[in-house]
Amino acid sequence: MKLSEKTRSILYPLILVNFQFFMLGFVWNLANVLVALFQETFSLNNFQTSLLTSISFFAFFAISFPARLFIDRYKTVTTIVVGCLFAALGLLIFVPGAILRSYPLFLVGVFVMFSGATFLQVACNPYVRALGPDKSAASRINFSQGLGAVGAFLTSYVAGGFILKLFKDDPFRGIVWFYLILTVLYAGLGLLIRMARMPVNPNDALQEKASEEVVTDKKKSAWNYRHFKFGFIVLLLYMGAEAILYQLMTPYFMQEAPIEKARAVDISGLMFLGLMVGRLLGAGMLIKVNPGRLVGWFGALAGLLIVISMASSGYVAIYSITLTGFFISIMFATIFSLAIDGLGRFTNEASSYLIMAISGGFFIPLLFGLAADYLSLKTSLIIVLIPLLLASWYGFFGARKRI
Repeated sequence: MKLSEKTRSILYPLILVNFQFFMLGFVWNLANVLVALFQETFSLNNFQTSLLTSISFFAFFAISFPARLFIDRYKTVTTIVVGCLFAALGLLIFVPGAILRSYPLFLVGVFVMFSGATFLQVACNPYVRALGPDKSAASRINFSQGLGAVGAFLTSYVAGGFILKLFKDDPFRGIVWFYLILTVLYAGLGLLIRMARMPVNPNDALQEKASEEVVTDKKKSAWNYRHFKFGFIVLLLYMGAEAILYQLMTPYFMQEAPIEKARAVDISGLMFLGLMVGRLLGAGMLIKVNPGRLVGWFGALAGLLIVISMASSGYVAIYSITLTGFFISIMFATIFSLAIDGLGRFTNEASSYLIMAISGGFFIPLLFGLAADYLSLKTSLIIVLIPLLLASWYGFFGARKRI
């Protein structure tokens, strides 16, 4: 089938941007590979260990607004390039961290790496949405995020095999070489994007036009849009629930059945498989299905699985949790797409705030941990259930645009 000229003009740029999503998913999950090694080497307590993950979420909170100012001034493509270079720099910092055996240097590397990731998320999500028709926008974002899920799924096998098996006698030497390779890949990706003929993001043009003309409508910012405000609140709470499901379920599994830690970790890995399958299938479904309704039904079904887990025990409680991986798979990308729909010149502003909402993955799990200490892990699942039900409500009702 012969491709149209317009399709050919965006095909290579979409490949580059989607490869960035794959790389971002890959490096996102690297902490899971290194955490046990770091705990043993540096004799870390639970709080010190959690910093490896929580600092990444804090970066989204701290850097989203600067990234928004940057994209307003320097536009989308330059922001993507800078994000790639920041990510490469963060990865490179792991090299002296490994040579010097310095945990603080690793933490600095994580923060710089995810500062770059924040630039990339702020720029790439609305860019992918803009490169094509509105009716398939949610599908495109879910496909891109799905490639990130593929990267996250492969991380434990590729990075774990390279660092912990190929260099099992000196894993820190493995970190040096592996992170050097990743640094070259990310820096090279940034260079390819800079050299490519990347289409201008239409949202950049709207932003520039708005700054040069007197705007006659009453909208002063993204916060004047009801569906965006609700989307931000729902996404902030939802990302906390997702972080709990992906990171804190191993002790819950061991509580529910007489299984060892390694077995519990293997079972929790099924959630990443569900995430990957759900996003890739969801990308196809969203071409035909209304995005709001899909979020509504998937949120409701995920909530039902949480209720089943709370009301049961043993492997029923365990596998009902793992099955949520499939149903939450399309949540972030689709809620993001719904929340910025129709915002025009405010799209970049809204995108930065929605990426900031990822920091819910830092704040909400703290509440979950506090509740679990005073109550129980099972009872604390109500903190996961509420955001899922809110996401369902948003899909059915809250995402509707009102003039």
